[in-house]
Amino acid sequence: MPVVGVWRRGSQSLWRGRAFVVAAFVVLVLVVAADVFGGSSVRLGGMMLALPALAAVFTGPGPVLVIAAVMLPAFVVSLGANGRLNWADAPVSLATAVVISAAAAGAAAVREKRANELAQSRRVTARTQATLLRPLPSRLGPVEISSAYLASDEESTIGGDVYACAVVGGRPRVMVGDVQGKGLSTLEVVLFLLTAFRQAARQGVALDDLPAFLDDGVRRDLSRARDVAQEGGEVGEGPEAGQRMRECFVTAVVVEVVGEGEEVRLVNCGHPPPLLLRGGTVRELSASRPALPVGLLSLDSDPVRVDTHRLDVGDTLLLYTDGLIEARDEAGVFYPLAERIGAWVARPPAAMLDALQSDLRGYARLEDDVAMVTVRRSTAPRDG
Repeated sequence: MPVVGVWRRGSQSLWRGRAFVVAAFVVLVLVVAADVFGGSSVRLGGMMLALPALAAVFTGPGPVLVIAAVMLPAFVVSLGANGRLNWADAPVSLATAVVISAAAAGAAAVREKRANELAQSRRVTARTQATLLRPLPSRLGPVEISSAYLASDEESTIGGDVYACAVVGGRPRVMVGDVQGKGLSTLEVVLFLLTAFRQAARQGVALDDLPAFLDDGVRRDLSRARDVAQEGGEVGEGPEAGQRMRECFVTAVVVEVVGEGEEVRLVNCGHPPPLLLRGGTVRELSASRPALPVGLLSLDSDPVRVDTHRLDVGDTLLLYTDGLIEARDEAGVFYPLAERIGAWVARPPAAMLDALQSDLRGYARLEDDVAMVTVRRSTAPRDG
């Protein structure tokens, strides 16, 4: 996908450069014609000098130089038609045209270099996030799984929303989380969270102990990263560094499927509650005891409570990040998820998420990324 995007951007840039050259040639012909045939009262030659500068805003140095090469002879003709091709006016006018053209070409080169660097950065970060957010399997035991990720910025795929799954003791386990903050800095915390989650799966950590395990892992990795950054002189010592650590947290919800899917166990660390979709009803599975986010759990001496819910065949759990329910329309009204989702409950999980994404995009312009995962109990027997 990144290769296709790069080719598309390159083709668009080439087409845009050619279009500007053609448009500039047409403008030059019209300006020269107006100066030659318009008499002494018409003097439009100065307009030509704007063409290289304007082209530098939208194209690379190549098209700018082509436009400048065509513009300079046309400018000489215009000077002659206006009676300014003399030793008093011509040297200054031509020098001005050359300087503007050279400056425009230089500006276009700098802009193109920065655009290429930005494109390369986006390719790297896109690959990084694709590596972190591995595609979820379509089935884990008795449940079907589907996922979707919507970036608030269509030009970027960087965000702190995360999802993952694992099988622990024969039980499918799905996590959805949201790292506080945006941009590249959140990817590090996403990595810490996923690392802790996968380590917990390998070590067979029980769901009851998982929040504390994630909290310890994330805070330990954050502390280690802070120490490395301080050794490299990237961050300062003192209370500011400690404050940044305390302010870094992750809301997360984890569901674990028991047996043949007839029961789900759920822990929620400050995250929006999942929705249970059953027939034509939609119900929030709110935590019986609110808990702090991962990274802040050490501030609460009580363990996170595990809630248990029944899951019938055909029931669907929707796990999501807060960007979904905090999206607003032009009037400032939040997206009515519980009202809208019921219309698509009968669809397969992937089709339901597709419909939800399309409806959300039409309802509001996203201000935050959105991650969504569905877990549906099916009639198929457990794998293996």
